[in-house]
Amino acid sequence: MSDPIHDHQDVTHDATETAGIDNGRRKLAGTALGVAAVFTLSSRPVWANQCTISGMMSGNLSAPKGQTCDGCTPGYWKQSQHLDSWAPTGFKTTDKFNTVFGVTQYNKSNGQPYTLLEVLKTLNGSGDPISTNLGFHAVAALLNAGHPNVNFGYTAGELITLFRNNYLSNPEKLKNSLAMLNERGCPLN
Repeated sequence: MSDPIHDHQDVTHDATETAGIDNGRRKLAGTALGVAAVFTLSSRPVWANQCTISGMMSGNLSAPKGQTCDGCTPGYWKQSQHLDSWAPTGFKTTDKFNTVFGVTQYNKSNGQPYTLLEVLKTLNGSGDPISTNLGFHAVAALLNAGHPNVNFGYTAGELITLFRNNYLSNPEKLKNSLAMLNERGCPLN
C-alpha cells in the first residue's frame, strides 16, 4: 500500500506558468507578505473583508457594486483644518498613544507619553521608538477604522489588536501594510 502523500511529491508548480494572476496583486502580495495572515478576521461577511489586507490580496470580487475601500493619510489627520474629523472616531487629539494601543514604548524624552496628535506631528520620518513611521501610520489607521464615513475594513478595536500583536515582531511589514491601507483615498473633506 502506498502513501498518497508520496505519490504526489514529484508534482511541481511553476508560478510563471500559472495563468490569470494579476500583476497588481503580485505587487500587493509582495508589499504585505507575511502580514496578510495576521490581518485575517473571522465572523465577517465575505464582502466586508474586501477592504482588509487579506481581502485585497485575495482579489475578493464579491463586494456590492460601487463599494470602495477608503483610507485617509496621516497627513490628512494631523492638519489643523481636519481636526474636526476626529470627533466621529471616538478618539481625541489628546488621547495618549500608549493608553489607546496598550503599549509602553511611545514616550517623549521627558518620559511623558505622546498623544495621538503628537505621534502624527513629531514621529513622521524619525524618532519612532519601534520602526520609522510605524506609530504615524498606526494613528491614521486607528482614526480611519473609527470613522463611520471611511470604509476601512477594520474596526478600531481590531486595529489596536493587530498593532499590539505585530508591532514588535513585524514592525516594518505592519507599517507598510498600514501605509497601504491609509493611502487608498480619503472620502472626507
